[in-house]
Amino acid sequence: MKKIFFYLLFVAFIVSSCENFLTEEPKGRTTPDMLFKDEAGLDMAMTGVFNRFMTCHNTLERFIHIFCADDVTARDAANKARYAEFDRFNFNSANDPLNAMWGSFYEAIKACNTVINEADNMTINRTFIEHRLGQAYYLRAMCYFDLVRLWGRVPLVTEVGIDYERPRASVEEIYALIESDLEKAAAMLPVNHSTAPYFRNGINLAPGQGAVKALQASVWMTQAGWPLKKGTSYYDKAAAKYKEIIDNEAVYGYELTPDIRTITESPAGNYIKEIVFGVFLNPTPGSWTNTFASVLSEFPESGAGWGDIVAELEFYNSFPDGRRKEAFFMHKIRVEDGSCIDWWDEGTLLRHPYFKKNIHIAGWDYDYDSGNYSDAVVAAMTSGRTRYIYRYADILLLYAEAVAFGGGAISNDVVDCVLRVQNRAEVPENRKVTYGMSKEAFQKAVLDERRWETCGFEGSSMGRFYTMQRHEILHLQGQYRIVYQPNPDPHDKTHPNLTDTSLNPALTLSEAFYYMPLPDRELQRVPDLGNR
Repeated sequence: MKKIFFYLLFVAFIVSSCENFLTEEPKGRTTPDMLFKDEAGLDMAMTGVFNRFMTCHNTLERFIHIFCADDVTARDAANKARYAEFDRFNFNSANDPLNAMWGSFYEAIKACNTVINEADNMTINRTFIEHRLGQAYYLRAMCYFDLVRLWGRVPLVTEVGIDYERPRASVEEIYALIESDLEKAAAMLPVNHSTAPYFRNGINLAPGQGAVKALQASVWMTQAGWPLKKGTSYYDKAAAKYKEIIDNEAVYGYELTPDIRTITESPAGNYIKEIVFGVFLNPTPGSWTNTFASVLSEFPESGAGWGDIVAELEFYNSFPDGRRKEAFFMHKIRVEDGSCIDWWDEGTLLRHPYFKKNIHIAGWDYDYDSGNYSDAVVAAMTSGRTRYIYRYADILLLYAEAVAFGGGAISNDVVDCVLRVQNRAEVPENRKVTYGMSKEAFQKAVLDERRWETCGFEGSSMGRFYTMQRHEILHLQGQYRIVYQPNPDPHDKTHPNLTDTSLNPALTLSEAFYYMPLPDRELQRVPDLGNR
């Protein structure tokens, strides 16, 4: 049996470049014995774990699956073709971002496995160990949660060594490990952390009890839908767990940020009490490990950006007016002469609105009244925008969704959870949920609200792609996508609305479209992986 064992060298390599914990010794590098000798060494190992986990979330390439959803799209040209392949459901297993995404998850899992397999043998304070072990179990569960939803059956690795003859585990086996990891994390992690670097700026930077409950509930709600379809009982389990977070929001310190525009501001939005769990990044020049390379991905090409991702037109047109729409989108595009014109103007390149959830630019000045913004001449390739994996707004809406599709009634307190989010967003009264709505109407309203609240490249663990996947509507893209054709009036943003015929016509509810293809690089290592 062909096996390769990574003893701890990769952790030593990871932490050798970290500034938070490591003070370089004159005689050489950090060794495995140093890492798991004392409390400082264990924290050093956890720095390596978080750095690896960050690489799962620090570029648009690690989120290529979101282009399959109905809220974002890409231009099918030049280097944008790698995104357009997924936007059009023309999957290509040689796609570079696909390979990078797979690799980043397993690198993070290997880092977690090292801590899990080694820390338990340490003879230091048990509480100290468990708080770190709980984080490793949580992060491993998070990685496998993404892997099983993106690829279905994948190799299940829980030790430091890698067995290339390992068969792919079943979806049920993977979920069993995820649930087991989260049970261990729940028993080990504190309600809230109290010391740096796990607690800083008034919030948890590492997972605490609230984050564990959020992931547990999400795992159950996902199993309620496609492909396992465990149904009502799992929706009810998820609802009860989400409700535990809501009932204890003051204990966990969660709150809705009063002005939703703060979410898209930097640095103000990086450490808000709305964050249940996030990836906190640093805008270190020249470093791609612990920074987020998104500014140019989301910035218009006419403004010196890359223009990798824009909003789908049907999605934007259906988005309720109000402060949230002002906060989430650029309504004006800066062009070569320095002026800002409407996004639908023929003078723009794509005639699509751009998101601004991840803008982090020195001197960024956006006028909400006019929609104009300053010339971003200092835009950099890296930023320190926090990735929101769970926001409290999403917890309120996920609870409402779980109740809506579960066996319980739509009580007033469930409606109130949705209204809290809608009122903060200043949604028009005629678009809000109401008391006494039918269950079917409430279901649609909640799914729509979640579609708008966590849209775009936010990083939500339960974002639009995953929602469409488990509700079995991912293949119905023809009902959602529209394109603009040349029009005599460039400012007429409603005519004509045509179905986008560039989608793969073979779209259907099947694993071929609901899961990503196995990456070519992995198949080169293990040629028969797809047959196991």
